[in-house]
Amino acid sequence: MNNRLRGAIAALILTVVPTANPALAEEQNPFAHKLVFENQQHPVYVAIANTAEQRELGLMFRRELGPDQGMLFVYADQRPRSMWMKNTLIALDVLFVTADARIAAVLKNLPPCRKDPCRIYDSQIPAQYMLELPAGFSDRHGIGVGQKLGLPAGPTTADAD
Repeated sequence: MNNRLRGAIAALILTVVPTANPALAEEQNPFAHKLVFENQQHPVYVAIANTAEQRELGLMFRRELGPDQGMLFVYADQRPRSMWMKNTLIALDVLFVTADARIAAVLKNLPPCRKDPCRIYDSQIPAQYMLELPAGFSDRHGIGVGQKLGLPAGPTTADAD
């Protein structure tokens, strides 16, 4: 087999093999899970935070977030949730979502926290999911309380808190 053919086969294997392994594909592109809003045409591609460690890190230290990207925080139960913007470098919209996938509360344009103490934001209403999106997303796409989400296929169960 000549070197050119070997190189072509190696390149093909390198492009096909990572997508054959979902865990590896997600590691390469954490925003691989598609989420849709009821009565909306615009999908969002989310990273899933369903372990305590992933939820604690969240979107901290990220310098940018694509206009159609977000992070879905998945909890083991439904109860009032709280969050803060410590070490989060970008402004966010935060949606608190019930176990039946309905938006219970929307917090818009939360600013990054630049120094301690950082403000704590509460859902006020029990939620099983929290969705962080780029600031302004909710207004641009008419997202609001009571709207239902089509949760992504994949890891939407969580480790116990």
